[in-house]
Amino acid sequence: MNNAADTVFQPLLAIDPGTPMVTHYDQLAPSRIELSVTSTANWAAKIAGLLRDELGVMPGDVIVCDLPAHWLTAGVLLGAWWAGAEVSTRDVDDAVVVVTVPDRLDRHPTDVETLLMTTDPMGRPLAAAGVEVPPGVTDLAEACRIHPDAFVPSGGGALALDGSPLAELADPELAGRALVAGPDRDDVVQVLARVFASGGTAVLVTGVGADDPSVADVAATERTTLTL
Repeated sequence: MNNAADTVFQPLLAIDPGTPMVTHYDQLAPSRIELSVTSTANWAAKIAGLLRDELGVMPGDVIVCDLPAHWLTAGVLLGAWWAGAEVSTRDVDDAVVVVTVPDRLDRHPTDVETLLMTTDPMGRPLAAAGVEVPPGVTDLAEACRIHPDAFVPSGGGALALDGSPLAELADPELAGRALVAGPDRDDVVQVLARVFASGGTAVLVTGVGADDPSVADVAATERTTLTL
C-alpha cells in the first residue's frame, strides 16, 4: 500500500519531475528559493531517513509539526508522511517527535524527541546561521543531510493529518498553484497538506503582510490560481 507521500509524489513525478512544487519568497532577505518535484522529494527522503533510521519512527507513529511558511516545511511534512507517520498540528500524548522552529520551542514539552528546523532562506543549519541549538535538541537541517536522496518506505500510513486520511484532505479546487502569504501564519502545515493532497503546488511569501503590494506581484509572476 502506498503511503501519503507516495500518493502525492507519483503523479507529479510522472507528469514532470522538474515542475516547481514549492516556491518561497522571503521578502526580508530578499530571496527566492524554488524546489522542483524532484528536489522536494530529495529533501523529503532525507528527512524520512532521519526520522526512521535515527529516531526510530514507525508507520502509524505521530509527529507534531509546528512550522511556519518556509520551503523546508514541505520537506518535513512529506518526509513525515513517507516515514509512514501521521502529522499532528497540535501536541498529543502519543507523539514520538516534535518538529518546530526556535521561536516556537517553548510551546512544546521537553520530554519528546525534538527537531529544530532552520528558517534560513538558504536552508543552512542553525549553527551555521548563528542560532544556538539547546542541549538535547537536534538541528534538523544538519542531521538530515547525511541521509540519501531516495527513500523506500517500510509500510503505509493510514492517517495523514490530525486524524484524517489523505483522501479527506483532497479538494479538486486546490489542484492548482496556491499562493500562501503572511509572516506569522500558524496554519501553513494544514494548508500545504491540503494542497499537496489535491495534486497542487505552492508559492509561499513571507516577510511582509498578505496585503503588501509585492504579494500581488508574486502572484502574477508565479501565475498562481488561488490564494489560501
